[in-house]
Amino acid sequence: MLTSPGLLADAVRHGLVPAADVRAGRVRVRPVSRSNPVHVVEHAGRSVGYVKQRGTAARLDGDDTAAVEAAILGAIAPLRLAPTPIRQGGSGSVWMTALPGEELGSVGQDAVRRPAAVELGRALARLHRHPASPDLPMAPRPWPLLDRLPPSMQGAADLPQARALLEALDHPGVQRALAAARAQWRPTHVVHGDVSPGNVIVATSSAGDVRVGLVDFELGGRGCPEHDLASAAAVLTDLSRPGLDLAALCLEAYWSACGPAALTAPWRCVRALLTAWQVSATHGEAGATDTARLLARALGAAEEVPA
Repeated sequence: MLTSPGLLADAVRHGLVPAADVRAGRVRVRPVSRSNPVHVVEHAGRSVGYVKQRGTAARLDGDDTAAVEAAILGAIAPLRLAPTPIRQGGSGSVWMTALPGEELGSVGQDAVRRPAAVELGRALARLHRHPASPDLPMAPRPWPLLDRLPPSMQGAADLPQARALLEALDHPGVQRALAAARAQWRPTHVVHGDVSPGNVIVATSSAGDVRVGLVDFELGGRGCPEHDLASAAAVLTDLSRPGLDLAALCLEAYWSACGPAALTAPWRCVRALLTAWQVSATHGEAGATDTARLLARALGAAEEVPA
């Protein structure tokens, strides 16, 4: 994996920053919290580009996440919804332009959250309607739909919170929901694969216009759009408050823009299980309350699936 000096050299080679400013100390490389190593290159305090490298989990699972992201970003570039790939940065890395704005999870004002929810619905509809070329990588199935845990997850399987999650997979209702989701999985549309508060970027213009972009496409490709829609609905439900149903705004905008997916109970169950594992793996016992809440959400969605 490239370290800061190598990344700075590549940033100069890609034309992101002048070598003189690197030597003068006006350029820095800063890590960004992601499942795979991501660094942002900042020039005079402004983000000018990002580089993603293949992480340990991806190596364990045999995934070339950087190559996947490069392929998807190139394919959807005409949509202008995501960073522009600069070029494949060599084996195991991909460079891309910076996407201005802030993460959806950091947006605090209802005046911005409301239009952001609408724009997210429209953005997902455009993404899902984009032609899914056979050359595009297939999105990986979410782990609850697999026969066994990916190697990168097996090390945490014996932790108390993880055991509770895995035991939930044996619940009859959850088994019905997962079977239905497996039956619905078809690699028919371009999907993001991991719609989350940190992967939705919200930009507000000086005139007050709100735009939404998407980052982190390493789990994307040709997949099932219901997964994205369930993820967006779950994210926005958690960001809503009484009197402001952000998920409803997003869904209405999505379907008005001819988005092809439906919001189904099986995929709501899958998304809750995915988020519960992420919270458990990140926060452990400190996240026990949130993990239990997400498990209850998964069970509640599963109970809606007909026997």
